[in-house]
Amino acid sequence: MSKKLRYVLPCLLIAGYFGCRATDPAPFDPRAMQRVEREAATQDEKQRMTPLPTTLQNPFPDTQSSGQKQPAPPTTGMAIDAGPIIKMPLQEVVQRVVANNQDVRVAAYQPAIDQTRVIEADARFDPTFFTNFQYERRNNWSAGSNNNFNQPGPFRDEAWLPTLQTGIKQQLESGGQVQLQFQSQRQEYFPDRFNPEPFYQNDLTLQVTQPLLRDFGTQINRARIDIAKNTQKISLLEFRKTLEENIEKTEETYWALVEAVRDVKILEEQLEGTNRLAHILLNKHGEADRQQISQTNERVETRRAELVRARAHVRDLSDQIKQLMSDPEYPVTGQAVIMPADEPLRDPLLFDFDEQIETAFNNRFELGEQQMRIDSADVAALVAKNNLLPQLNFQGSIGLEGLDNHLDGAFRSQFGGGNLSYTLGLQLEIPIGNRQARAIDQRAILQRAQAISQYHANLEQIAMEVKQALRDVQTTWNEMVQTGRARYAASDALEALQQREDNGEALTPEFVDRKLRAQEVVADRAHAEASAIANYNIALSKLERAKGTLLRYNNVELSQEATPYMQSVGLAK
Repeated sequence: MSKKLRYVLPCLLIAGYFGCRATDPAPFDPRAMQRVEREAATQDEKQRMTPLPTTLQNPFPDTQSSGQKQPAPPTTGMAIDAGPIIKMPLQEVVQRVVANNQDVRVAAYQPAIDQTRVIEADARFDPTFFTNFQYERRNNWSAGSNNNFNQPGPFRDEAWLPTLQTGIKQQLESGGQVQLQFQSQRQEYFPDRFNPEPFYQNDLTLQVTQPLLRDFGTQINRARIDIAKNTQKISLLEFRKTLEENIEKTEETYWALVEAVRDVKILEEQLEGTNRLAHILLNKHGEADRQQISQTNERVETRRAELVRARAHVRDLSDQIKQLMSDPEYPVTGQAVIMPADEPLRDPLLFDFDEQIETAFNNRFELGEQQMRIDSADVAALVAKNNLLPQLNFQGSIGLEGLDNHLDGAFRSQFGGGNLSYTLGLQLEIPIGNRQARAIDQRAILQRAQAISQYHANLEQIAMEVKQALRDVQTTWNEMVQTGRARYAASDALEALQQREDNGEALTPEFVDRKLRAQEVVADRAHAEASAIANYNIALSKLERAKGTLLRYNNVELSQEATPYMQSVGLAK
């Protein structure tokens, strides 16, 4: 064996025994994480800022006097179809949220972290190999006589006593400990005091310690493992909670975006109608008075201001969806605008209240979490009750001894038979008063009762949420019905005014004001209807969340063993 290999081989053995990482984690690089958003931000187009008005400005050139300065062109904000438009169905948006959302990804680490705590608790029962080597050099003065030389003391007592101990020990799930130890010692004294000398003494000992009252039993000694497993299951349910929250927020934002797009179209139609009325007045060549023109002009500018805010709101919601998706293909700072590809549901759905309650009680993650906490409280109470018992331990050992002036002879003597020895014993310990154990036991009982009361409170909370969610579905449906009727009535009133105008009725200030107000009413009723439709679809999503079936509703499957996030980040194989 080469000298280099002599040094390398022990290092490899040590590394293999104590464990090593396949790959070290990459260093944290915040600049690299910022790269996608930084690059997308450089593609932003700078928008021109329209100057504020300092005097009355008429946007209609037909009535602009030649001596007045031409005003800046009107602005209604960036059109919602300006720039790259990406139409996405809700299912695709949800899939991207499930695959990339950062909050969900952060929450996915906790189940894997808690899984390591389960292994850590279970590792308490792993066997341990030990080796001890000691070299003792004794050089003392000793009182008394040296029988070998018949000399009175004091005399110098010298000895060389190298000792090697090696063996294996293990904690047992029953609460005991077993240890198998081999010891070899070479003894040499000056002056000689034994025959033969020097000599080797070998001892092979099997020692067992087993509690018989306190700390006895598999349930007691595996309590930490069981509680760690429950904690890991709770963290998996907490991960599901984060996933449900983000999916619910995604659906709510998506339908809000559908409503916002509809609002923009309503405002554009309203602005177009008001502009038509304004141009009709301008084309009357002096028949329209100043009040009519200014009144119409005010409504046009108001519509434009509302359209500015409505178009910006569409882009705000698009950015919120991109933030929820956390998809590097569509960074938040990018110019792509996410637009809805799905139409909202407008069909009535009927639900049985008792069936929805039963579904919620079978699927809500809060009840699963609380059941795990109650189970952990049961385990803690069992351990606390066991701690009330006295400490009574059985101790036993059996050993083989060998002695010879040569090491091989000591082995032959040891295993040749006849050198067997053993010990048996009991150790009893009773704490007077035992106040600490009694206090722990009382606390465990109270914590278990508290966990059960919390479970009952969760049942009532879930029942209320399901009931309110069902009522919200019915309420939003009724709102859809009524707002639809109101919109049709308002549209009919505006159509009646239009027919009167088409039949030649004079555009008096009163008639113009009535028509402008009718246009506003139609737009308001259309907004209300769009809001009711979006709220109906959001209410259906909230009902699924209240029942605990939101993931199933969106075709998302969550494995109880490992989530896709854990696999993607290397936490589960």
